[in-house]
Amino acid sequence: MARRLRLLPWMLLLLLLSLTGVLFSSISLYQAHAYNQALAAGEVQKGDDARALFANAWLLAEQGQTDKALATYVEAAAKGGDALRKAALFNSGNLYLTQSVDILEGEGYVAWDKVGPLMSLCKENYSKALLIDPEWIDAKYNLELALRLSPSFAGVKTPNRYNEEDDEVDEAEKRPDGWPSIPGFPRGMP
Repeated sequence: MARRLRLLPWMLLLLLLSLTGVLFSSISLYQAHAYNQALAAGEVQKGDDARALFANAWLLAEQGQTDKALATYVEAAAKGGDALRKAALFNSGNLYLTQSVDILEGEGYVAWDKVGPLMSLCKENYSKALLIDPEWIDAKYNLELALRLSPSFAGVKTPNRYNEEDDEVDEAEKRPDGWPSIPGFPRGMP
């Protein structure tokens, strides 16, 4: 009997801790249920934490509000950790890529002036995501796709870009005709 009385405070403490754990678990379960209901209803989440901002950006992108989604992804990336930041950068790159493809399909290649800056932002976001996780296959694939759609020629010396030190080269060698004067890789027959 004396032994049971010595264990009674410990059993009460254990009971109190168990009830506290059950209470916190039920509160978390209720919050998750409310979050899932709001997400299913298409409502924007309340809160300023990075995960709520990321969820809001994803929801805005699904609703077609691309500009708001991009701004919210930037906020989420600024407040989140590495995992959330790389996901926000990847999703932003996807939105820029989708916008570019939609413009090109709708207006054709005459809209390339509109698409060029979007593709630059797309490639920049994928590159930043790859700086966080260099082994991420999805980001590598999408960056490769963006580079195929809009190759980057920064730092590449083409026949149209020559140094002023090369002035002694005669004029015929400076400006070639045909394929060699077109920047990029030729498609089809040479």
